[in-house]
Amino acid sequence: MEIVDISSDKDDLDVEGSAHHRKLARMYRSLPDSASPIFWNVVEKADIPLEVLVICLRNLTNNQHRQRILHIIVQRTQIMNEYWAGNVLKSVALHADERATFVCDLCADLYEHMLRALLDPSKLFWEENFLHCLYFERRHVYRSFMTREGRWHDARVMKSERVPRGLLQRLDQPISQAEGEPYLLDLEDEHAQEMLQAVDAGDLLKFVLLLPEHLKAVVLLLYWEERSEKDIARVLNISDRTVRNRIQAALKLLRGFFLDQIEGG
Repeated sequence: MEIVDISSDKDDLDVEGSAHHRKLARMYRSLPDSASPIFWNVVEKADIPLEVLVICLRNLTNNQHRQRILHIIVQRTQIMNEYWAGNVLKSVALHADERATFVCDLCADLYEHMLRALLDPSKLFWEENFLHCLYFERRHVYRSFMTREGRWHDARVMKSERVPRGLLQRLDQPISQAEGEPYLLDLEDEHAQEMLQAVDAGDLLKFVLLLPEHLKAVVLLLYWEERSEKDIARVLNISDRTVRNRIQAALKLLRGFFLDQIEGG
């Protein structure tokens, strides 16, 4: 039997990986200071590797700058992620409008997991091979999403407590009052409120910063600045009802973040 020596191949791979890592490190070190407008002109260019953006994200201390880097990363990956979501759902039997909703929901789940991984400094491989990490994140998210929607059955996966989509759609429909004017129900999520109050403030802020801008603003004004709903409505130029609806939407998202953290151990 011929013995094949693979040590040289492994050495070649190690050298190649080290060279790639050094190249990324050099690119990061060559960037202008983040306080300079030139820095943003450089990092917003499409030819800057995503890995370098991750290194920037993890070395910046200014939260606004970190949010801007995250926004750039999402923009850079948006088209490919939407294509992926549409492609993996192609074989699923769905109505056209339901398919569009599924694509949006799947992308939202992917971004949630992706952003959480990017903000975790212990996940170093995102700084070395972003697309490889994204590939595995997509596989995990897709399986979890399909299981949650009742379209992937696995005895090893805990059954979801999520409300069926059909019921949610019926709940979203406005109810007519006696005068014929429609109104939407305000559903208080007491469980989410209790979880929100029990979480350490440092961890909570980390999750709040992941919320969409329109929800994040309401939460920060309400819980950090202790503004009233009427004050928030005035500051954001929206109605009191919209403030309440955004609070409920934010609480549900935060509850999901907390549950994921607990389940992830």
